[in-house]
Amino acid sequence: MRAVVVLPGLSSRLGLVRKSPVRRVAALLAEARGKKDLISFGGGAPSLPPPKEVIEFLIEKLREEPQFSASYGGTRGFLELRELISQDLKRYAGIEPDPAQEMIITEGATEGIFLSLMAVVDPGDEVIIMDPTYLGFIEAVKLCGAKPVGLPVYVEEGFQPDIERLKELIGPRTKAMILLSPDNPTGRVIEKERVKAIVDLACDHGFWIISDETYKHIIYEGQHTYTASLPGAWENTITVCTFSKTASIPGFRLGYAYGPAEAIDAMEKIKQYISLCPSTPAQLAMMAFFKDGVKERYLRETVIPTYKARRDVMGKYLAEFLPEAKTVRPAGSFFYFVNMKSYLERLKMDDETLCNQLIKEVSVVAIPGGYFGERGRDHIRLTFVSEPEERIIEGLSRMAKYITEKAG
Repeated sequence: MRAVVVLPGLSSRLGLVRKSPVRRVAALLAEARGKKDLISFGGGAPSLPPPKEVIEFLIEKLREEPQFSASYGGTRGFLELRELISQDLKRYAGIEPDPAQEMIITEGATEGIFLSLMAVVDPGDEVIIMDPTYLGFIEAVKLCGAKPVGLPVYVEEGFQPDIERLKELIGPRTKAMILLSPDNPTGRVIEKERVKAIVDLACDHGFWIISDETYKHIIYEGQHTYTASLPGAWENTITVCTFSKTASIPGFRLGYAYGPAEAIDAMEKIKQYISLCPSTPAQLAMMAFFKDGVKERYLRETVIPTYKARRDVMGKYLAEFLPEAKTVRPAGSFFYFVNMKSYLERLKMDDETLCNQLIKEVSVVAIPGGYFGERGRDHIRLTFVSEPEERIIEGLSRMAKYITEKAG
């Protein structure tokens, strides 16, 4: 007779977080990849191949040094790659982190954010994030036992953070603030004066800034502000970056972080027990990205012109097909964040129901704005990088036809 077994319970921390709804959509897209009539404005990944020089260099390394190319490396990543990144930062940001002490290679920006939070946040601390903003921040803060505190940003204000509102949120438990500029989902690039004001508040109140600069090179107008380059910022800023968008290698899972040596030391200690070390093949590939002008040519000749053209087409036809929708033309990143409240009220739907219906009825994928925070409700996020111009027009046309017919 089989003994009765009492199964152990799962961790209570699972109750703090939810499965990523965007990853659920990603799974749906993967399943529907063969469906030719599906038009996706839902993903957040690049739609361009990596530079050919990067792929050719990696293939050559795998052939010439197969054992080394598949081996473990140090937890902080290749020193040579960190040196290349430091020189790149000197060129673009005017700062030159010590590659040995002030930089670590990570598994994309996702691991960088989590390591940063684990390094500086204690249970019960508060972390200020903008609302709406990237949904992964909220869950990462909760996993660390801290409390996310939302700073509302609004389409009518260009989704820029209001400094007076921010001051009201800072309290004795404030330990960090996460900045994402350019932003996902709003496409906002934070104005330099506002970044300066946030740095001053962090210095005055003694909290960390975690600056997510995932889209720092995906800029169409204006200029990105490197937070750590501002006076007084270095000592309390950890900057997180990724190659996923810039080099179109999201599946390689490679990024980096830099900041004060004590923070990077702490991140290394934690990383040892999470992912051990970064991917050797991915690091080899990115060493080629920084050499012989590959990065600059790829951004200037391929990435920016392709995505800017798609952004402009989406903006034009959004205004034409859905004139009551409110949005801000994104100065950077991959997304339009569209306030659909007037349409939703007539449809008697919320943003999630609308997105579900768009997939079901017209084979168009959009992401509900409520996934990105309470202030994101009544919005939808539309990615403009995933489809060529003619399919962007077709997708928006389908959306508008469905919405206007149902709304009356």
